[in-house]
Amino acid sequence: MDPTNISLFNVVMPLVKKGVYLSLDDEFKKVTKNSERVKYATDILKRYNLLPDERIMKVKSLEKSLELKNSGNRAFVQKDDKEALLLYTKSIAAAPIPTEQDLSMPVTENANDALAIAFANRSAVLFRLEKYNLCLQDISQALKYNYPNKLQYKLFERQGKCLQHLGRKKDAMNSINNALKGLSSAELAEDRRQQIKGELVNLLKSYQSAIAFRNLPRDEEPQLPKCSYNRNIKLPCASGCVEIKYSPEMGRYMSATRDIKVGDILVVEKPFASELESKYFETHCYKCMRRCEALLPCSFCSLVMYCSEECRSSCWDESHYIGCSILPTLQNLDIFVKGYLALKIVVKACKTNGIKSLLESLAAQEKLEEIKRGFNNKGVLSSSDYSPIHWLTGHTEKLSLKLLFSMSLNAACILHCLETMTDFFSDMDVDECKYEVGGLLLQHILSLQINSHAVEETLYSTENYLEPGSFRKNVELIGCAVHAVLSLVNHSCDPNVIRTTHREDISVLRAVKPIARGEQVFDCYQFHFFINEKEERKTHYETFYHFTCKCTACTEDWPTLHSLPDVEPTFICNRCKQILPIRVTDLNINGTVTCESCKKIHRAKTFIDICIPSQEQKLSSMKAVRSKNKKDWVDYGNKVIARLHLMCEYTKQPFRLCYEVQHILQDCLRLSGNSHAL
Repeated sequence: MDPTNISLFNVVMPLVKKGVYLSLDDEFKKVTKNSERVKYATDILKRYNLLPDERIMKVKSLEKSLELKNSGNRAFVQKDDKEALLLYTKSIAAAPIPTEQDLSMPVTENANDALAIAFANRSAVLFRLEKYNLCLQDISQALKYNYPNKLQYKLFERQGKCLQHLGRKKDAMNSINNALKGLSSAELAEDRRQQIKGELVNLLKSYQSAIAFRNLPRDEEPQLPKCSYNRNIKLPCASGCVEIKYSPEMGRYMSATRDIKVGDILVVEKPFASELESKYFETHCYKCMRRCEALLPCSFCSLVMYCSEECRSSCWDESHYIGCSILPTLQNLDIFVKGYLALKIVVKACKTNGIKSLLESLAAQEKLEEIKRGFNNKGVLSSSDYSPIHWLTGHTEKLSLKLLFSMSLNAACILHCLETMTDFFSDMDVDECKYEVGGLLLQHILSLQINSHAVEETLYSTENYLEPGSFRKNVELIGCAVHAVLSLVNHSCDPNVIRTTHREDISVLRAVKPIARGEQVFDCYQFHFFINEKEERKTHYETFYHFTCKCTACTEDWPTLHSLPDVEPTFICNRCKQILPIRVTDLNINGTVTCESCKKIHRAKTFIDICIPSQEQKLSSMKAVRSKNKKDWVDYGNKVIARLHLMCEYTKQPFRLCYEVQHILQDCLRLSGNSHAL
């Protein structure tokens, strides 16, 4: 096949024309195991010569790197810093990595300096953007890769200025002294050399004065949220306030072991594996998905990048040592992002356990009750273990044959690339285990359709925070991930928890309603009652998730948010849940309200606070928008939680304002988590 024209569309269409799809009912339905389905698909692709037979590489290119660097230079001169930053990053990705021999040569003789120069140029953009810590990182990378001696004085001067802005007096003075020493190697006319020397000496003198140093205010990342209450021994990523239970109707599900309050954190989980959408390869870390303006390149391909040496190293060791050589080919096949994620899962699992040992372990677990599958021999369900991921359902028996065949084609193409373009099977008997691996690939491609979670990043901007409606936000889906524990939470169109992304790809599950002991924990998979009509939700969940939702919003056919009347709530007693026949306009802030049913006495101020946000809450909201500091969003979110708790306790649902406040809380949590100010 032509390697530049091998998208999966071009693989499937010849099969359609040859009538292969029409014969599926007679042939493919006889195949019952995933490994056999992949073999069937592979045989079909071989028969029609449709398997990719040439590897596409995204190799390093000096010519491409220099071209991108020069484009970056033009953007920098024109003060288009955003474009310059992106172009220099692309130049870094494309630049050949100097060998140890290159780096051992005298700096003046090292011709392989494209990478060092690209890092140095990007540091100039970061300095102009006042990203001083990132600028220092790029300067260190430029020096590491032998930035030319004749230009090093510029880097040391920039380094000193960054350190001065960061309040590091001694280090700043050392850098300026290094710049003075570096002038001796600079290829400059003598008068120009003396001019620069004078400027550096004056800079050094100014640094000797404490006045020149000030600590810039730091926009510190809020601490990663921690689970409420005690630690869960069986679910290490979860709070002790939840447990996993099982019923034939619901399967495995999460349940409360105690009364849970609004705002309580139930789960903080790092995924077993995650995959970044390809359009974010040049702006986000391929390992942890963190947005980073000073990305480091993969040492071998020019496709993916990393926020740190640690992420680069751990990603390589986990899966990219295989993915690096076939990712471009799979991209050209238009393998969707969940196909890449399935590949990562299988590579990581096989490397950790060994394919033979892995298959034996899974065969033993298959004999266990469903509730026990995925738990290790200590009774723990760990987010870092493969076993819980393996037992996530894919509802294979409910899929159409055509969809199942299409997914089998995906798995067959990935398996073929694994076999012919990598050394994945080098330590295995290929004939014995190839299709077992293919079966695992297909299993995860299928299960990820309903068991993966989106990794989100919230982008926001404010033109004038005093202007109504000036605050704008947009939630971007930057990747997908698979979680052992979060995948066991069932759906409701009126959920009692929300899931948000915090610090890279970590998911946090937080209660947005009180959850009584023994009550099930419900997330919303996608369509919420206050946005989507019942019939739309019903069709979606029956088609893609293969169940009929029986939540209260569906059984009582609640209207969407915009159809809910914008009226005063119907208040209820938080003890006996009987209606309190009161109106806010009739209440005295210092008065009380007595429940006629259980005789509980309530403060009137409670009901007033439900309907009217306090001045403190309004000021907190304005501060968060104005400062763009994530900690301010945390503070505002805590005030919203307090108000939402009152609404859930004292109003009959559905109450429009309650869901509007719930939505505000979700925004606060998103903005205090994985967010970026434009």
